[in-house]
Formats: sequence, structure tokens, C-alpha cells
Amino acid sequence: MKENVKEYYEKEASVYNEEFYLKREEYPTLRYRHNYILHMISEISLPDTAKILDVGCGPGEMIKDLAKHNWKIYGVDIAKEMVEIASERINPELLNKGQVVIGEGDIENLQFEDDLFDVIICSGVIEYLKDDILWLKEISRVLKTNGYLIINITNKYSVRKWTTPFVEFIKSKKNIYNALNFVKEKILHKGKLHYFPFRSRVHSPNGFDNYMYKNNFQKIKHHYFDFAIFPAPFDTLLSFFTTPLRKKMEYLSEKNMLINGTGYLVLYKKKN
Repeated sequence: MKENVKEYYEKEASVYNEEFYLKREEYPTLRYRHNYILHMISEISLPDTAKILDVGCGPGEMIKDLAKHNWKIYGVDIAKEMVEIASERINPELLNKGQVVIGEGDIENLQFEDDLFDVIICSGVIEYLKDDILWLKEISRVLKTNGYLIINITNKYSVRKWTTPFVEFIKSKKNIYNALNFVKEKILHKGKLHYFPFRSRVHSPNGFDNYMYKNNFQKIKHHYFDFAIFPAPFDTLLSFFTTPLRKKMEYLSEKNMLINGTGYLVLYKKKN
């Protein structure tokens, strides 16, 4: 699946950057996630000498904000096109003096020395991997003891996921997909209907927390995000009704929003 993911994001890099980060959406779910990550980092007491790694850095939105501080920022992504977009968006002076380092990289085979990073960010990555063995081994290796991991999973219990097989079947039918894409993009003005040529993994939030605890990661806090009222695609089709409610649910992101929260973002601390 990893090669399919790489190929997809290399092809869709510019569209992804426009759709999910630059375009002004009524309910910008990735912007909420982005801001929650920044808030989590702000609650950690980091020295100016801290090293932060953004795995799956995409178009460099997180790197751009983190680079406003004196920390040394590393960003890696499996898609070459994403790396190029990210590099173009960073102040060349920061790149030249090595305060920001961006390059291609694979979370299951990180080219960094042991115990290097104070914080690792991994958002929108592990759902595209076949299991949770290799990436966790690598993250544990390069993260310092008492360092922090900020990571998100897709919540298997979210109402949006109840109709996933149906939605994927519809999208696989070209005529139906084109019709739905026309409605979403031209009539509802909600952007392109994205068809992923792979099935992303889902996790149980509680099960994931337990798995991380058994592997020496202590949960500090969480945020649910990307809230849903109805199963897909009805949330989008009824957005005039659902969007205001979904935005209000973000105020409850630190609660146990197991049914409505599609994304589950967690701050962990690596134990001895």
C-alpha cells in the first residue's frame, strides 16, 4: 500500500496543498488538527536547542509555523513532490543555515541517529501503513527518552466510517463518481471528490492508547477532530445543516467524542 500512497501524493501534491491548506473552507478539518498540534507543542517546555521532526510533512505547513521559533526543524515525506513544495515555502535563509532540513524519508526506515529528537509529529501517516510495528520501532529509536510524540489515527467508531464500504464502491464506479464529483465541486463548491486508490487503516482510540502504553508511551492529552453528524457522504450533501454543528463540536475535542470524532490526535511522552 505504501507505494500506492507515494504515487498518489506525488501526483496530487499541488491539488492537496490547495484543497486542504490554502483554500478557505467553512470547516477546515486539517487546519483544526494543525492548530491542535501547535497548541500541544506550546504546552511543552522546550529549550531553544530542541530538535523537532515532522514525519509526513506534506506541503510544509507545520514546518513553516515551527520555523518561527529557534528550534531546529526536520521534515520528511515519502512523496518527492510534497518535499519540493515544502522546500519552496520555507525561507531560503533557514534552509541554507540548516535550521530547517527537508527531504524524502520513510517513517519505517528513518535516516537519523538514535535519540536525536525532542518532539516528533506524525499526522496523517500511519493509516497508510500495513501495521504498527516498524514505524513505532523507528520512532522509539530516534526519539529521546522523555521526548514527545504527537500522532493521529482515524477513529474506527466514527459515524463517518459506518458507510465506508458503500462510499468506496460508489467512487469505484466511474460514471457515478464523475456525477458526484460534479455535484460536490461545481454545485456545492466543496472542492474535488477525492478517490484514494487504497483503503486507509482505522484504529480504536482506546486500543491504540493501550498499545502505545505497552510500548513505553504515556498519554498526556488528546483532541478529537474532523467531526461528523451523519455517515458519508450525507455530511457533505447536507453541509448547510451539518457544518455549523461540526464546528461547534470542536469545542468538545478534549472530551470522549468517540462516535462523532473521525480523527484522534494524541500527545504521548516516551518513558524510560
